[in-house]
Amino acid sequence: MIAKTVKRRMSDGITMLLVCGLSLFLVVYVGFGEAKRTYMQFQTEKVYAQGKILETAMVSYLRAGTPLRQYVGFATRAEAMLASDPSVVSVAVFDQSRRRVFSAGDESVPFLKQESHQVDDAESHRIDIRQSDDYLQVVLPLSNKFERIGDLVVTTPLAGITNMLEDKFRTVLVTAGLLSLLFAWFVSAIGPRLARHRAPWLQICYAVTFVTMSGMVVATLISLYSEGAQTKTRSLADSLGQRLRDVVDFNININELDGLDRLFEEYRRLNPEISAAALIVNDKVVIHTNEQFVGGPWETDRQSYEYVFDLTLSEPGANRVYVAVALPSEVVTNQVVRSVKNFGALFLASAFLAGLFLHLARSLQWLQFAQQPLQEGRAVSEFAEFELSLVKSVFFVAVLIEHLTYSFLPQFIAEMLSSTGMPASLVAIPFMGYYLCFALALIPAGHFAAQVGARRLIYTGLTLACFSLFALAFVQDFYTVLFARSIAGIGQGMLFIGVQCYILAKASPDKKTQGAAIIVYGFQGGMISGMAIGSLLVIYVGPQGIFTLAGAVGSAAAIYTILMLPNLSSSVNTVAGASSNLRQIMTDLSKVLRSFEFIRTIFLIGIPAKAVMTGVIIFALPLLLTVQSYAQEDIGQIIMLYALGVLIASTYVSRLVDRQGKTENFLFWGTLISGGGLLLIGASSTGLFDSLENGLLLTNLGMVLGVTSVGIAHGFINAPVLTCIADSELARKIGPNSATASYRFLERLGHVAGPIIVGQLFLFANQMADAVAWIGGAVVFLGIVFILSSNPARPDLPQQELVH
Repeated sequence: MIAKTVKRRMSDGITMLLVCGLSLFLVVYVGFGEAKRTYMQFQTEKVYAQGKILETAMVSYLRAGTPLRQYVGFATRAEAMLASDPSVVSVAVFDQSRRRVFSAGDESVPFLKQESHQVDDAESHRIDIRQSDDYLQVVLPLSNKFERIGDLVVTTPLAGITNMLEDKFRTVLVTAGLLSLLFAWFVSAIGPRLARHRAPWLQICYAVTFVTMSGMVVATLISLYSEGAQTKTRSLADSLGQRLRDVVDFNININELDGLDRLFEEYRRLNPEISAAALIVNDKVVIHTNEQFVGGPWETDRQSYEYVFDLTLSEPGANRVYVAVALPSEVVTNQVVRSVKNFGALFLASAFLAGLFLHLARSLQWLQFAQQPLQEGRAVSEFAEFELSLVKSVFFVAVLIEHLTYSFLPQFIAEMLSSTGMPASLVAIPFMGYYLCFALALIPAGHFAAQVGARRLIYTGLTLACFSLFALAFVQDFYTVLFARSIAGIGQGMLFIGVQCYILAKASPDKKTQGAAIIVYGFQGGMISGMAIGSLLVIYVGPQGIFTLAGAVGSAAAIYTILMLPNLSSSVNTVAGASSNLRQIMTDLSKVLRSFEFIRTIFLIGIPAKAVMTGVIIFALPLLLTVQSYAQEDIGQIIMLYALGVLIASTYVSRLVDRQGKTENFLFWGTLISGGGLLLIGASSTGLFDSLENGLLLTNLGMVLGVTSVGIAHGFINAPVLTCIADSELARKIGPNSATASYRFLERLGHVAGPIIVGQLFLFANQMADAVAWIGGAVVFLGIVFILSSNPARPDLPQQELVH
C-alpha cells in the first residue's frame, strides 16, 4: 500500500513538473521574444532617427544637383553620429551599383542583401531593415529630383543586444525551473492533505505559480524597456547636441543665429515620438519645441524619460549650454500593457492545457489497475470512465493543431496569391475545400469505423492532418495549399467520427453527458489555446515554424493514440451502430426536408450561424484586422474572444433553456446579438469612430465587443437549436436522434458556404468592412423572419438535455 502511494505521488509530481514546466517555459520564451522584438524596435528607431538627420542633409544637396560623390560634409556628420552612439559601428553610402562611396567606422561591414523586412516607425513610414546573423542595418534611400541614386546604410551589431538580453533572462529561466519543481513537490507532498477541501486548491496553486512567473517576466520587460527608452532618449539628445557643437565651440552668440528654431522644429518632425526638445543657456530655455516654455527654466516632467546633453565649454566664464530631449513614458507603458495582455491570453491557453494534462494523469493512474477492477473493489463502469477520458486529450490536440494556424492562415494564402500573381478571389477556395472535404468524409468515415475500429480511424485522421501541415511548411504554392487543406478536412472529419465512435463505445448510459462534454471542451478549449499560442509564436518562428510545430505535436498525438487508446474490437456492434446512424441520415433527409419547421430552423438559424463562424470569424476577420494594421498577436486574441463567448454563453444559456423551455426566443435573440456584433465589427473597420474623441480606443473597443457579441450569440444558438429540433413535431415522428443527426449533417452546408459567400461579397463590395456589415444585416433579417413565422399555438414540450 505504501509503495503504491509513493508511486502515485511520484507520478503526480512528474506530471505536474511537465505541465507547469511547459507552461512557465512558454511564458519565458514569449517574454524573451517580446523583449527582443521591442528592444530591437527601440534600437531600430534610434538608428533610423540618427540616420534620418544625415539623410535629410544629403538629400537637400542632392536635389540641388550635386552629384553623390561630390557631397561635402559626410565625414564630419558621420563621425559625430558614431561618437554619439557607440552601438553604431558603421555609416556608409552606396551607389546604385552597390559600390561604397563614403564610409565611416568599420569598413569591413558589407551591404546586406535585399532579404529584408520592414517595420513601421512612429510616422507610419516603412523602414527598410536588413538583418544577418551578425548585423542589423537600417537603409535610407538617397534621391535627387528624378530618381534614387544611392543608399545611406547605418549598421549596428547584434551580438551586444543578444548577450544583454540573455543575461537578463538567465535568472528568469532558472526561476521558471525552480517554480516548476516547487509546484510539483507541493502537489505530490502536500496535495493529498488538501484534497479533502472543497476549494480548488490545485487550480489556485497553479494560477499563483503562473502569475508569479509572469510578474517576474513583466518586471524584467519593464527594466529592459525603460533602459531602451533611456538609451534612445540619450542618443537623440546626443545627436542633436553634436549638430550644435560647432556653434558652441566657436563661441557664437546663439541669440544672433537665425534658423536654430527651425532646426529644432525639423528635429521634432523627424522624431515625432519625442515630447519635447530644448536648448538651454544659463538655466534659461532659449529654444523649445513648444514656444510657451521659451524664456523660463527647463522643467522636469516625471512622466517622461529625459536626457540633458552638456555643451558647456571648459573655459572660465563660458555660458552653460545644454540640449534637453524628453521621451514620454507612455512609450514603455504601452509596450508593457501589450506584454501583460499577451501573458493573459497565454495564461488562459495554459490553463486549458494544464487541466487537460492533469485529468489525463489521473486517468493513467487509474488505468494501471484496469485489468483487475473487481479485486480493487471498483466497478467496471468506473474504469470505462477513465478510458473515456483518454480520448479527450486526442480530440483537444487535434483541434489545437488546426487552430494554431487560423490567426495567420488567410493572410498567408493572400500573400502567396499576391506574390505569384494569381487572383485574390481564390483566397477563399482552400477554406471551402477544407470544410467540404470535412463534410464529405463523415459518412464513409462511419463505415470505416465499423470495419477497422475507432482507434485506427483516429490515428489515420491525425496522420492526414499532420501530413497537410508538413506540406504547408515545406511547399508553398496555391495548389499545394488547396490540396493540403482538403487533406486536412478529410483527416479532421475521420478523426471527429472516430472520437464519436470511441465515446459511444466507452460511455456508460449514465455517462453520455460526460462523453458529449468531451466534444465541447475539446473544440472550444482547443480553439482558445490554439489561437492564443499560435498568434504569439508565429511572430518569432514564422508561419513555416508554426506548421512544423503543429505537425510535430499532431504526430506525437497519433503515436499516443496507437500506444494508449484501447482497441475497440470487442465493441464492434456499438461502433457499427454509430455507422448505421450516419447512413440513416441519408434516409431521413427525404423526411426532414419536407418539414417546414425543420427547413425554417436550419436555413434561418443553423446554416447562417455556421456560415458566420467559418466565413466571417475564421476566414474574413484575420484579413480584415490585418488591413486595419492590428498586430499578429492581437488578431489571434480577438478571434479567441469568440470562442470564449461561445463557451461562457453556452454554459448559462443551456440551463435557462432547460428551465424555461422556450428555445425559439433564445434563437431569435441569438440572431439579433449576432447581427449586432457583425454590424459593430463593420462599423469599427470603416473608421466610423475616428472623428470622435478617443476614436482609436472606441474603434478597438468596438471590434472587441463585436467579436465577443458574435461568440455570445452563437452560445445562444448552438445548444438551443438542437433542443428545438429534438422537441419538434418532426422529431416525434422520426425520433429525436434521427432529426438531430440530419440537422448536424445539413448544417455543414453553412461551414462550406461561409467562405464562398464572404469571399464573393468582398469582391462585390470592394470593401471587407461593408461586406461584414451586410452579413450582419442579413442575419438580423433572417432572425426576424424566423420569429414571425413561428407557430404561436405550438405547446411547450419537455426539453431534451443536449450538449453541443
